[in-house]
Amino acid sequence: MQSFQSKETKSDERPLRLLFLLSRFLDGGIDTVLLEYVNHLADHLHYDVTLGIAICYGDLEVYRPKLSPRVKVVYFNQSPFLTRIARQRIEKKASFFAKSIDETLCVPLRRLATQRGICKLSQQTDVIIDFDCCAYAFLHHIRKRKIAFFHFSFNEVLKNNPKRMNRIRKGLTAYDKVVTISKAMCEEGREMFPQFKEKFILLYNAKDEQLLAKYAKEPIDSPLIHQPYLLAVERLEESQKDLSTLIRAYSLLVHEHHISEGLYIIGKGKDETQLKQLAKTLQVADKVVFLGFQANPLPWILHCKIFVHSAKFEGLPTVLIEALLLDKLIVATDCPTGPSEILDHGRCGLLTPVGNAPAFAAAIHQLLLDNDLQKQLLSAVKEHKKVFNLNHIDHQLHALFLGETMHEMIQKK
Repeated sequence: MQSFQSKETKSDERPLRLLFLLSRFLDGGIDTVLLEYVNHLADHLHYDVTLGIAICYGDLEVYRPKLSPRVKVVYFNQSPFLTRIARQRIEKKASFFAKSIDETLCVPLRRLATQRGICKLSQQTDVIIDFDCCAYAFLHHIRKRKIAFFHFSFNEVLKNNPKRMNRIRKGLTAYDKVVTISKAMCEEGREMFPQFKEKFILLYNAKDEQLLAKYAKEPIDSPLIHQPYLLAVERLEESQKDLSTLIRAYSLLVHEHHISEGLYIIGKGKDETQLKQLAKTLQVADKVVFLGFQANPLPWILHCKIFVHSAKFEGLPTVLIEALLLDKLIVATDCPTGPSEILDHGRCGLLTPVGNAPAFAAAIHQLLLDNDLQKQLLSAVKEHKKVFNLNHIDHQLHALFLGETMHEMIQKK
């Protein structure tokens, strides 16, 4: 693949230096998107990429080994004194006393170390990308191009929370551009913060389709993968996700339509016990399989009959994009924001109202039986999925990082 960077920087004789900032690098959707971006930018577009992470969580950073060796990683807080309780809090093991010590002593020290670390790295970078929008308090006085990524619906995250809205409004002053990952989210941001309207831009999360296909073919040592099943890959937290509606829909499919497919759920979260109890109450516990966290869920996605996704709100769910790129049949709730755009407003998968278990069940049942509908959806997928291929957005990324200087550089050629 030809490098934009090598063409654009002949006169500079050095690549553009990018500093990505992240508060923590764990096992969520944002982390997988970041991994995709930094590896692609470093390996294929030949940018000089540094990843600055606020706190080191050691072996909890399951995607750390997948980072390209070309990506330089810097932790702002690594000492056991500053990270031990933070780790306990992530694992839900911190006592009330430990949390109090962390808040009063460790958090201020971590913030100070993070601020100093960002300030130091900024002197050796050209563009700063705040990937989870958590570093704005440290960026106001840094005179570099600064870009924020926002990953959730503004309306859902900020509604009825004026304190948080004011904090975000102040934070937006720190950035030159704010990347939103869906059209609906971009419109929400411009409407909610009209004074920053020109800062908001759209850039879909994208994946390396060839690499995705490679990981999807990795062997899985479990007989379950060879059984017919529906699959959901989500965090088990009902505040945002809505697996309870999915389990209720599945119960209807089993008891009213007598389907033989199992329901597999990949993910972890604080509501796992509650969801297992719901499956037991609805008498489908023997058919609903909780597979826990899987560092590579792609083989499970590849082999499922239908990929299902139920949520109350989203940003642009990465797992739906992965299922789309793997040419899967999909049923998802039409929540704000993301699923409708990923599925091209119903042309590439079926959309159902949020929280409506009978409608969800009806859509899954229809898709299981209707071969013509299956062919129609998969035919539409082949063209639409190009939008979410990393190579498709290379020019957008390049323009985003260079800003107004891109046109000038092109004119100089």
